[in-house]
Amino acid sequence: MATIATISSSPSDISRTDAVLSYVTKRLLSHGHQVTPIVLRDLPAEPLLRGRADDPGIRTAIDILAAADAVVVTTPVYKAAYSGLLKVFLDLLPQYALRGKTVLPLATGGTPAHVLVIDYALRPVLTSLGAGAIGQGWFVLSSHVRLYDGGGLLLDPAASVPLYQVTEAFLSTVAGQPSVESAPVQAAALEVVRARPEDPAAAPLLADLSVEYSTRYGRTNENTQLTEVPPSDFYQERGGAFVLLRHDGETVAGGAIRRYDDETAEVKRMWTSHLHRRQGLGRKVLAELELVAADLGYRKLYLTTGPRQPEAAALYLAAGFEPQFDLDADPESIGPLPFRKNLPVRLQVAS
Repeated sequence: MATIATISSSPSDISRTDAVLSYVTKRLLSHGHQVTPIVLRDLPAEPLLRGRADDPGIRTAIDILAAADAVVVTTPVYKAAYSGLLKVFLDLLPQYALRGKTVLPLATGGTPAHVLVIDYALRPVLTSLGAGAIGQGWFVLSSHVRLYDGGGLLLDPAASVPLYQVTEAFLSTVAGQPSVESAPVQAAALEVVRARPEDPAAAPLLADLSVEYSTRYGRTNENTQLTEVPPSDFYQERGGAFVLLRHDGETVAGGAIRRYDDETAEVKRMWTSHLHRRQGLGRKVLAELELVAADLGYRKLYLTTGPRQPEAAALYLAAGFEPQFDLDADPESIGPLPFRKNLPVRLQVAS
């Protein structure tokens, strides 16, 4: 696996730029890479401004960069330019400090007018430092990043989907593999697979859910690590099931059920790949889980989703689940949002 250095150039301890970097870092770690951060605001100020590369603190940062196989560079945009912190740091680096390294540039800013900062300001500097390959990068609008008190981040789909795509392309380049392009799923080629949580085909689903939950809720606990229930709860012999949708050998969506009570199955682990969202796959998974639940003798479905998962709540409402909470209330004031649904009679009879 690769060693990846990340450069944070925001001067603020809490910033949307660092929140975006945290999200990307979780994705890098989920692929098994080692990530070493360089936080420019924490470097000694006087040596940094005076370009003293021999200062121990500055030297450590330079050595981290030298040892890395790849680099993620993040910056806020001020006055139509990238961060001054980043400028002074890049200026003191050796001439070819990025020689042969794959680089992913990311920027945040308050207006689309700054979207070209990456290509017209930052990319030429990275090229001059000898970067072997510079990824497409992405500019994230500040309005697409919601920060929560106490940690946690919610990205608008207009930001989360392209961020996922450019990060995956970056990782493919680091691994020396071709990038996976987003393409519509062909319904005729869609395969429904019964699996177990430990099956390799389920790994992308579980890894991505862990990244999403820890990003949105800003903490690591049994729920964000998916250890709140034992995997055996999803075994058929325990009254559960784990369903995957596969397309051209790739897991594109999935979900599971477990026993809640004698009449009710609880829906868990609902997921759709970022590359294949808004194609009806979530509805397809729920339909398959309804069939499985009926086969296992259940008459009802129950589930909870988090208050920072509006897409999930919208999916369940569209699929006929009845909310067990006030839809007009602030979701943050409720906590986990419960839903219930009676299985259609025809499914119960068929079972």
